[in-house]
Amino acid sequence: MKLRKRGRTALLVAAAIVSALFLSACGGGAGSGGDTASAAQGSGTPKAGGTLVVGLYLEPLALDPHRQGFWETYRVSRNLFEGLVKEDLSDGEGPTKLLPSLATEWSASKDARKWTFKLREGVKFHDGSPFDAEAVHKNVRRVTDPGYEFYDATSAPKLANWFGDLVKGRVVDPHTYEFEFGKPFLGFPRILAQSMSTLAIGNPAVWEKHGNDAFADQPSGTGPYTFVSRTIGDRIVLKKNPDYWGDKPYLDELVFRIIPNNQTRLAALLGGEVDIISYVQPEDVETLESRGFQVPDGHGAALMYLTFNYKNAVFKDQRVRQAIIQGIDREKLAKELYNGNAIPLYSLQPPGNEAYDPQARDFGYDPAAAKALLKEAGYDEGELKFTIVADVANQNKAEWLQSQLKGIGVTVDIVTLDRPSYGARAFGKPEPNDGLSIDEYGGSYAEWLHQVLYTNIAVKGLDLDDVPEIKEAVAAARYTDDPDQRIELWRKADEKIRAAGIAVPTVSLTKYYGLGPNVRGFVFAATNWYDLTKVWLAD
Repeated sequence: MKLRKRGRTALLVAAAIVSALFLSACGGGAGSGGDTASAAQGSGTPKAGGTLVVGLYLEPLALDPHRQGFWETYRVSRNLFEGLVKEDLSDGEGPTKLLPSLATEWSASKDARKWTFKLREGVKFHDGSPFDAEAVHKNVRRVTDPGYEFYDATSAPKLANWFGDLVKGRVVDPHTYEFEFGKPFLGFPRILAQSMSTLAIGNPAVWEKHGNDAFADQPSGTGPYTFVSRTIGDRIVLKKNPDYWGDKPYLDELVFRIIPNNQTRLAALLGGEVDIISYVQPEDVETLESRGFQVPDGHGAALMYLTFNYKNAVFKDQRVRQAIIQGIDREKLAKELYNGNAIPLYSLQPPGNEAYDPQARDFGYDPAAAKALLKEAGYDEGELKFTIVADVANQNKAEWLQSQLKGIGVTVDIVTLDRPSYGARAFGKPEPNDGLSIDEYGGSYAEWLHQVLYTNIAVKGLDLDDVPEIKEAVAAARYTDDPDQRIELWRKADEKIRAAGIAVPTVSLTKYYGLGPNVRGFVFAATNWYDLTKVWLAD
């Protein structure tokens, strides 16, 4: 495969990068966020053809619809796989509207335990195999039924959060499928529209021929692009699916390059080697805009947050947790560390979430109150010491927190690790003195609160029986059969979580993607991924 030429010599590329970095350091340059944001939407007549190159900040995990993890994985794989339901990714505010995808319509029983989906006819997988109710059934069995020959013990735990209550899945007819749950599940359609831990539809013919482990080497779905190749640590290549059932994408080819280093990724965009990058660093926004690159405004449905290591007995004391929260100035964090390219958050339900309440608050910044709480808990100035564990991408945030917490008499050490090592330590085997870890996640579905509680907080040692008011409030929201009460119940559960101070929401980034000057049709959607079928390249 040959990448298209950018029409720049290596000398000019290097000069542009040096010039841009110099302008950034001096605070100079023209350009504005508002202009670039509108340019991302694009004007003019869309042009078909060409190759779009995307710079990813993480190596995606398996290109398997049920083994996925990391948003960067889904930003690739959603071009290959589709769900029964999708979200409107032209919506930059949220909560996004649900739209038909591989299902054309759906309905629930009165008690919200049975969901029936009418499936789209005439759809085929990338190898020409038919998509129908039997194919859906095999996807369901793969992650829920140990009696199925191709039951995937790797995938099943990833989906258990949502499919653990499934009583059975049933083929009603070739184009109708029914799910029956043991409890009401009003949030099910939006869950199906998500990325990880849900039922994106893969081609059973592939895993039945090659096995579950080999599926990711030849991923096959129904999406607008088909798989070409993958070189671990380098790139993933997809090409347009000529037989796609929906609106055809403009671009002929997508290339996803893996560029973990922030400055290398920035230089690749400035030098014309890539067209889009994710996770733009706050200090690089001005650099990009001063050179005419686009950094659209948005908020996704994500948040940065801190979780406590409850295996460290120090953090079982609510006074200590509350003191930590009150010792962090989140407005200052958004302005200082993120250069104003973030908004402070006081709830674990992020912007874009259907239950987000912009008025929600936990404990405001109050260093005097924080010191008093620590004194009450038995800690004199300088006596409370612990470690912050972060992946390398968040080292700057860890250092900022270290300085901030010193202001309330807390001594913090920092350990930064590569992403796999970070996950193993933060979620698996923390050291005895570990105190906080820095996480990023979130979703547009209200049930995200259940997910973060059970899979990101409780796994770090929180015994939910110690906080029965939270456990009961989350269960009441998740299992209600009253659609008029559902969102209010989730907000009440969030209130209980905030009152107990069991985690620390910090910020949501508002400048996350960087785009080349000629990229058109890109929308910073109110989710954690984007739609590349509407993107095109101007001359």
